[in-house]
Amino acid sequence: MTLQEMISEFVLRPAPFTEQALYLAKRSILDTVGAMVIGSETFAVKAALAVADGAGCCTVVGSGQRLSGRDAAFVNGISGHELELDDTSSSNLGHPTVAVLPALLAVGEEIGCSGQRLLESFLIATEVTCKVGRICAHKLHEKGWHCSSITAGLGAAAGCAYLLELDREQICHAIGIAASMASGIRENFGTLTKSVHIGKVAEDGYRAAKLAQAGFTSSPVALEGREGFLYEYADLREQDDAFHTILASMGRDWDICAPGFTLKRWPSCSSCHRPLDAILETLQAHQIAAEEIESIRIGLGATPLRELITPDPRDGEEAKFSVGFQVGLYLSGRENAAYNYTTEIIRLPEIQNIIKRTVMYHETAYDDLPSDAGAGPAFITITCKDGRSFTRERAFPVGHLTDPISDGDLKAKFLTCTVPTLGQAPSEALYDVLMKLESVTDIRAVMAQTC
Repeated sequence: MTLQEMISEFVLRPAPFTEQALYLAKRSILDTVGAMVIGSETFAVKAALAVADGAGCCTVVGSGQRLSGRDAAFVNGISGHELELDDTSSSNLGHPTVAVLPALLAVGEEIGCSGQRLLESFLIATEVTCKVGRICAHKLHEKGWHCSSITAGLGAAAGCAYLLELDREQICHAIGIAASMASGIRENFGTLTKSVHIGKVAEDGYRAAKLAQAGFTSSPVALEGREGFLYEYADLREQDDAFHTILASMGRDWDICAPGFTLKRWPSCSSCHRPLDAILETLQAHQIAAEEIESIRIGLGATPLRELITPDPRDGEEAKFSVGFQVGLYLSGRENAAYNYTTEIIRLPEIQNIIKRTVMYHETAYDDLPSDAGAGPAFITITCKDGRSFTRERAFPVGHLTDPISDGDLKAKFLTCTVPTLGQAPSEALYDVLMKLESVTDIRAVMAQTC
């Protein structure tokens, strides 16, 4: 079978949806809807809404505006990603949920699907995204692509195809169409355009499935062909059925269960979180104050170093990629929250002092790790002015399945994101319905509660 045929077969006959997979899916969906609600207040979303022109039946989370499915997927993708609160995947070196969920919500709202059906489509979409990511994410990253915006279009198309009940041939074409839509360069990290990558990939997955449903066709080997997706984007040619072996594992071990998705505590790039967690743990364990610090050194592999491109940020967008800035927030008694990512706070002497003392270096031992290790560990050293030195290593951040965020802490994060926009009682009600999504008969009732 071609890779498209394998994905088509998986969409038509998915592996059993396990209790653990469905539970983790609800947590990721809940988390991302919360990010969409708070993200709906950002300049990026307001600007995107200003150019949206497709009135329709699909809800813009947070604002309540109704757009076409295509435009709703685009705007909800931006809102869910703009504040960097959405989950991440080590398999895909990117954002599994926010890159596919807006497309699924758009189709789900159009057809009035059940909550159970939405959960199943979500598991299919993220599974395809992550297994394709296992094939090519590291190569994509090396070449400067934003991995989420390259692979998730295939996953979103697969999930939408499941909801639309496309036939085998149509699903193959949907995947092939999505393969031609991939884009998103990492040079735009630290700008508003990064969130456009996610809006676009969600929109593309939605559109690819709809085009296939309408009769559009694609190459049957759009993924592995001589001038196909895997070669043109990642310089990869299949050897010894390696690609087929990875895709054959779809659903056998759901990626959301192993290695799992990481739910974030902080509104920043995921590559900040390993070193940040290690630094905060060390500062707390030894009660180190800002005035005692001579330097903070952070050893990282090549992958995270390629992402943390603005260690000395000038504005809030760049601050999402600065570990030093976030350590400065902690040491100055400020919350690591989106409202503190401002130029005024960045310029404060106590923040600048820590930024200037924080240095990153390339730790080559953390390169070329297996896909389930993601960006690799962080190794940190804090040296004090009196000569004391403390080191710590963190393989995964808090929020990874090896060190998970509890349901209680996840609820607290969700309410922090939603209460300012929706109010306390509506936020509590939305939390309850999302955590019981399998019992919802029509997803449109849930979408009505998001604004």
